[in-house]
Amino acid sequence: MKCNIESFNPPNRYGNSVGFTIVELIITIVLMGIIIPAVAIGITNLAVINYQSRNLVLVNTLAQNKVETLRSFGYNSINNGTTAFTSEIPGTVGGPKSATYTITTPQTGLKQIDVSITFTEYKVSRTVAFRTYISELGVGQ
Repeated sequence: MKCNIESFNPPNRYGNSVGFTIVELIITIVLMGIIIPAVAIGITNLAVINYQSRNLVLVNTLAQNKVETLRSFGYNSINNGTTAFTSEIPGTVGGPKSATYTITTPQTGLKQIDVSITFTEYKVSRTVAFRTYISELGVGQ
C-alpha cells in the first residue's frame, strides 16, 4: 500500500500557493513604518541625554575640584576677589564657556566661595553654581 505524502499536509484554503498575502505584507509595512521611526527617535534622544549628562558631570567635577583646591590652601592663603579659570574647562564642553570663582568674607573668620561655570549646549546657555564656606578654625572646631 502506497502512502501519499501530500495527504499529510492540511489543505491550503488558497490552493497550493505559498508565501504571504497582500494584507499580511501591508500590515507588516505599516508596523515597520511605525516601529523604525520610534526606535530612531529613541536612539537620538539617548544620544542627546548622554551628551548633556557628560557635560554636567565634567563641569560639576571641575567645580568640586576647584573648591577642594581652594580648601587645601587654607583660610589665610586665599584672598578675596574674583578669579577666572575658563582655560580649565574641558574642550569637549560646548562653548562659549566661562568659569569663575569669587571669594568674599561675609563675617569675620569665614570665607564664602562662589563657583560659577557657564557653557552652551545645543545653543542654550547653562550655568552650574556652587557655594561653600571655609572657616578660619577649620572643620569641627
